[in-house]
Amino acid sequence: MHIHSALSACGDDIMSPQLILEQAVQKGLNLISITDHNTVQHSILACKLSEGIPIRVIPGVELTSREEVHLLAYFPNVDALLKIEKEIDNYLPKRKNNSQVFGYQLYYDLKGEIVGIDYILRQVALNIGLDNLVEFIHSIEGIAVPAHIDKNRFSLLSQLGFLDREANFDAVEISKFKWRKEKFQLGNTWSDFPVIAGSDSHGVEDIGLFFMEDKQEEIKNFISLKDFLKRSKQ
Repeated sequence: MHIHSALSACGDDIMSPQLILEQAVQKGLNLISITDHNTVQHSILACKLSEGIPIRVIPGVELTSREEVHLLAYFPNVDALLKIEKEIDNYLPKRKNNSQVFGYQLYYDLKGEIVGIDYILRQVALNIGLDNLVEFIHSIEGIAVPAHIDKNRFSLLSQLGFLDREANFDAVEISKFKWRKEKFQLGNTWSDFPVIAGSDSHGVEDIGLFFMEDKQEEIKNFISLKDFLKRSKQ
């Protein structure tokens, strides 16, 4: 539920949506999300590529709020992704990406071929606060999940110092390391928020090394994920 493609500057240049899906199928995963930094085009491609193969893709993106909190957002369909893309365009500073510092941001097509470079710097904060960003995600029926909240950079706890029990998050994500170390399972909570974890994959070798086990086989798509999180929230 947390994979970066080559369209994220931090992702390996070979991470096309096609290759990600191929690896996910080989590793036996049945539900993934491509969550690039402040961009949705490869998530849209992955949704198209998943038609007719034994894996589902939840439309997603990893946003950065004004406070520099990373926020995972999941959506019911591609139309919602296009709406969040407009919001990103409205609030993303128009600065040029320095590929020598951050890495390239490569566009792939459905055939897995490079078709362009995104020159906009996307590894930066949007000019919109966290609460307002969550509110907008919910207005287009999305799920808002602060990312890797236990990490010491770009997380809710590192940037704000606390997790507000009254916040309108649908869940919180912890790192795969904490999930394994403390033996979390789907349905567990942290400060009354449902907990999920992702691989935060940036390279092909990361895909499938970590996954959440859905023992009850409840979560098959966006709708069932949203229902599961709503039931788990205390």
